[in-house]
Amino acid sequence: MGFAGRPFIFLTVAVLGCSAGLAVITSASADVAPRKAAPTAAARPGDGSSVKSRAIRVEARLRVGEELDLGATGRSIGDQFVFSGDLSSAEGAGERLVGRIGGFCVITDLERNAGPCTSTAVLPEGQITIQGEQAGIPVPAPVVNAITGGTGEFRKARGQVTQRVLTPATWQLTFEVADVPPHRAEDGRSPSAAPMPASPSFLGK
Repeated sequence: MGFAGRPFIFLTVAVLGCSAGLAVITSASADVAPRKAAPTAAARPGDGSSVKSRAIRVEARLRVGEELDLGATGRSIGDQFVFSGDLSSAEGAGERLVGRIGGFCVITDLERNAGPCTSTAVLPEGQITIQGEQAGIPVPAPVVNAITGGTGEFRKARGQVTQRVLTPATWQLTFEVADVPPHRAEDGRSPSAAPMPASPSFLGK
C-alpha cells in the first residue's frame, strides 16, 4: 500500500517538470524574439552610400532658336519656341564641349510672353530633364526651374537649375543636382555630341 500512490506522484512530478521546462522555453523565446525584429544593416541603402549633391555649371550656346507661329497669325496662345545647342564648361583647363541641350516652350500668357518649358541636357554621365515656367520667351528672364529626373548617373536626380541669359544665344546654366554619385574625372572621355555644325540663323520668326 505504501507504493500505491507513487506512480501518481511520479507522474505529477514529471508533468510539472515538463510544464516548468515549457515555461522556461517560452520565456526564453519571448526574450529572443525582439532581438530578431531589431533593425539591421540591411535597412541602409544597398550601396552603403549617403545622398550626394553636385553643382554643374555650363553655358548653353544655342544653334537653333525658332519661334513657331501656330494658330492665329502673329503672337498667340499656343505658339512655341524650339531650341537646341551645345553645352560648354570653363571649369578645369580651358573651355571644352561637355554636352548638348534641346527643348521647347509653349506660350500660355501673352502679357508676360510666358509659359511652361521642357528641356533635356545630355552630358557624358547621362541625361538631366528640366521643367518649369519661363517668362520673356524667347529671351527668358532669370529663372529657377526644376530638375525632374534623368538617366545614367542622374537616374535618381532631383534638384533645380538656375538659368541666366547672357545674350539671346548664350545662356548660363547652374545645375544643383541631389542624389547623384560624386563627380569622377572624365579620363579624356568625349561627350555624346555630334560634330558641331555651322551656325544657322537664330530666331526664325
